[in-house]
Amino acid sequence: MRNSEFEIHPFNEAFYIQALLTKTRSIFNDVELLNKIFESEYYDCQNDDVILDLLQNIILSVGGISRFFWPPNNPKNKNMVDYKIRGEKLREVYHVNDSSVLKNRDMRNLMEHFDERLDDFLKEFTIGIVMPKYVGPITYVDNNRTFFRAYFYDKHIFKMFNVEYQIEPIIEEINRIHEILLRQQENGDRFKLK
Repeated sequence: MRNSEFEIHPFNEAFYIQALLTKTRSIFNDVELLNKIFESEYYDCQNDDVILDLLQNIILSVGGISRFFWPPNNPKNKNMVDYKIRGEKLREVYHVNDSSVLKNRDMRNLMEHFDERLDDFLKEFTIGIVMPKYVGPITYVDNNRTFFRAYFYDKHIFKMFNVEYQIEPIIEEINRIHEILLRQQENGDRFKLK
C-alpha cells in the first residue's frame, strides 16, 4: 500500500545527497583535467578531442543533475506526481529556482536524444563548411561555419550541434550546489544544516 503523497523521509536523504555528489564530483574531476590542459605552458591541439569529450561529459552530468530538480514530464508514468514532488523538495533544499541555468531543457535533451539530434544535424547541414571539431578562440570563426563540437576558450563557450552553452555559469551553479552537498555529507547526510 502506498502513501497518498510522496515525501523524502529523513533516512532517505543520504541517497539523494550521495547521488548528486556522484554527479558533482564527476563534473569537478573533468573541470580539473580541463584546467590542467589549459594551464600547461604549451597548448597542443592534439588535446582537442579530450577537451571536447570532457566538456560533453560535463554537460551530460549537468543534465543528470537537472533531472533531479525537474523530472521529465511523462503523463503516462503513474509515479510522475511523486517525481514532481521530489523535484520541488530538492529545488527547495538546494535553493534552485526556475531561472537556474540547470533548467535548460536543450542541454538535457541534447544528451538524452543525442542520436536523434545527430540525425537532424546531419540532414540540416548538407552544404557549407561543417567542422567536426574546433578548440580555439571565437575570433577566428566566421558565421559561415557550422560545428559538430567546438570550444571557444576565450569566451568559455561549448558548442554542440550549433547549440551554445556558457560553461562558466553552469560550473558556478554546480559549485554552489556541491558546497551544500559537502556540508550535508559532513552533517550526517541530512538535508537540514546545523
